Amino acid sequence: MDDTLRKMVDLGVGFITLSRDKITETAKQWAEERKLTPTQTRELIQAMVERGEQGRSDLQQSIQEQVQKTLHKLGIREDHDEIRSELAALRELMSRLDARIGHLEEKLSDEADRTE
Repeated sequence: MDDTLRKMVDLGVGFITLSRDKITETAKQWAEERKLTPTQTRELIQAMVERGEQGRSDLQQSIQEQVQKTLHKLGIREDHDEIRSELAALRELMSRLDARIGHLEEKLSDEADRTE
């Protein structure tokens, strides 16, 4: 589930954010229009890429937090080891209860046989 969720988040972020190539192309066009120096153009590209990456990171974090809140509200946990441990404990409890029921059934059967 974690991998699928991560892929969905990455896909959504990919649709929303621009790629590095697109940012570079846009920044170069903007720099040409404003007659920026090569140094200023590189700085502009770097700033735009950093902002894009930060925005992507922020968006991804926000989506993950919302998904976690939703999973929590639905009572769904992601801790697979804890769930496995609880299932094993439940199986053990059921086994003990089955044994006790079997023992009680034998007692009742013995009691019924003696009263006949």
